[in-house]
Amino acid sequence: MKYAVVIVNWNGADDTIACLASFLFASPDAVAIVVDNGSTDDSIVRLAAALADRGVEPLRVCHADGATSEVAQLPDRRAALVEAGENLGFAGGCNVGLALARRAGLAVSVFLNNDTIVEAMALDRLAERLQRQDCFACIPMLTIYGTDRIWNCGGAIYAAGFRRYFLADRPRREGEAAGEIRCSFFTGCCVAVGTEAFAARGGFSERFFFGEEDFELALWMKDRKLSAVCLTTAVVQHKVSASFNRAAAERQHAKAFVYYLNRFIHMRLRLGRIRWLLWVAVFLPYAVVLLVGKHLVGLREAPRFVRSLLQRAVRMDRVTRTDFEELMRGGIEP
Repeated sequence: MKYAVVIVNWNGADDTIACLASFLFASPDAVAIVVDNGSTDDSIVRLAAALADRGVEPLRVCHADGATSEVAQLPDRRAALVEAGENLGFAGGCNVGLALARRAGLAVSVFLNNDTIVEAMALDRLAERLQRQDCFACIPMLTIYGTDRIWNCGGAIYAAGFRRYFLADRPRREGEAAGEIRCSFFTGCCVAVGTEAFAARGGFSERFFFGEEDFELALWMKDRKLSAVCLTTAVVQHKVSASFNRAAAERQHAKAFVYYLNRFIHMRLRLGRIRWLLWVAVFLPYAVVLLVGKHLVGLREAPRFVRSLLQRAVRMDRVTRTDFEELMRGGIEP
């Protein structure tokens, strides 16, 4: 069974090429859909050349032009390079790939970070396991690249907006011994879903531009009593946060601000104002302890950080690309 593997690239050709090389040529059923999110470097040229060097002529798609009559040929072409023309954010780029997978008639879509290395047969196993139709999503065991430590095997999410990972920082042999693990939370790093079912739900939420889309999806699934399965015999190595860290550069406090702004907006919209205020009273002290403990925010800076966070979270209903770029430049004042 042919299945789509959707990868979003933004000025990260080296990682994307390594990711493609780790699975595409060893998995004949995988059809790569690489969405270039308006890269300002030579990513498209390099990606096309890397595929051509391995005998793959990718279908070239310009997102602005809409559907192309050649989409039906995609399963035989093995790969598509989609030029979004602008930075649509992670969720927006994934949704462009989802739409293409749907038009190509690919029943399963795997969303895969470009900063990953896929171990043998991992994605094939996810796509095959999903066909049993007893879960909404199937995920691999994620290990930290270059180590034998587990990043996570999914996790649990709670209605109040907290989550915990399963087997985090444990030796990978512990995960392999576990077999399958039911989970209610997973990161967007690698997840397989039914293309039609996911498209019907609208794909990933584009409300938050970068981040929070996996958290929002997990809570949506929890509301509907849908579950995910972590298949620990499928292993994907992750260079944790490589793409976001490139964007953040030295501004790690700005990265943290974006992360928490997304969460606070999401929970306000989900809970309503009164319940959200109660949630803030519980969650905010926890967040401040983490921020200060990880040296992302100093004690003197914390009051300004919190004030700006709350003022923005009260008035904003989404984080746009413009908001994201302003915040990453350090403009966290309300």
